[in-house]
Amino acid sequence: MKQKTLRVFEVDDFEKLKNIISSKLPLIKNHFFMLKEKNEEIEKLLKENNLNYFILNGEFTPKKEKTEEKIKVIEKEKLIIQPSKSEIYDKIIRSGTEIASENNLVFLQRINKGAKITSSGNIEIFDENEGLVICNGDYMIVKKNSGIIIFNGEEIGEINKLTFISEKVKKVLQ
Repeated sequence: MKQKTLRVFEVDDFEKLKNIISSKLPLIKNHFFMLKEKNEEIEKLLKENNLNYFILNGEFTPKKEKTEEKIKVIEKEKLIIQPSKSEIYDKIIRSGTEIASENNLVFLQRINKGAKITSSGNIEIFDENEGLVICNGDYMIVKKNSGIIIFNGEEIGEINKLTFISEKVKKVLQ
């Protein structure tokens, strides 16, 4: 048995509930609604919006579709959990240095021209890159690039502001 903390709204006014659902549904979708007594009008509204509720006398009506989805996602997450390893470099990477890794790499200082970095994990560069960086991970974060960055087979080009890069998104963060 595990103890959980729940967020519960006590419901006694149909009009207030209607207003809350219409204006704040995304914020309240994971909360529970407690009814002091059976109220078909309120129950119908909660069911239409696929919200969890229970009646104080002990009846409990979970939203079925969403709960099943969450359980499936949690099961998938448990199957793919693997220990993550990151290597953090808080030094200038000099010309002629070669780093090859399968881990996630984080660079806090510059990567000089002539350095070569290769990783099958994610790479984060929080200073300037002038070297050659080859990343085959899920994403990269780069502050400034005047060197060559190849992300999953494609050259990224020049970057002048902190940028998040993935296969689907290239977004400036600053």
